[in-house]
Amino acid sequence: MRLREATFVLLILAAGCRPARPGETGPVVPDLTMDGVQFQVDRAGVTTATGEASRLTYRRDTTDMAAVDLSMELATATGLVRITAPAGSGRIIDRHFRASGGIRATRGSDVATTSSAVSGPGPDGRIWIHGDDAVRVEGPGYRLTGIGFDVDPATGDLALRGKPHLVTGLRTRP
Repeated sequence: MRLREATFVLLILAAGCRPARPGETGPVVPDLTMDGVQFQVDRAGVTTATGEASRLTYRRDTTDMAAVDLSMELATATGLVRITAPAGSGRIIDRHFRASGGIRATRGSDVATTSSAVSGPGPDGRIWIHGDDAVRVEGPGYRLTGIGFDVDPATGDLALRGKPHLVTGLRTRP
């Protein structure tokens, strides 16, 4: 054995490294933290969303993830929707995600804001977005408010719950 190979073997033995035995559990796999992450969501071979997070932490053993400073562009049948949120977390394997800290969604000149939202698969397997908090939607000449909402990500359609209130005839600011 050459000196380099002997040193390598000695380091491995000294560190106590060995293959795991059947049925043996090891320490929890460490978190993986990444800065400046870009991502995309594909459904049936079609990219439906792209985005980025300033920091993402991912647990390889559970697929739990947490992200900071999220922004995403969601392609819908009625146009591009840009979504931002200060924080988000979820479990990738379950396809569940929660955004929080104040969410802003923009489509054209319409802007919707709410404090948090969750997404996940519905009974039919399609992804849904849902919120129970107050939501406000504003656009040229109108303001719509309600408590709770549902969004169809495929179309971008928003349904408000909790006695929606619509105000029209508002002047736009210069």
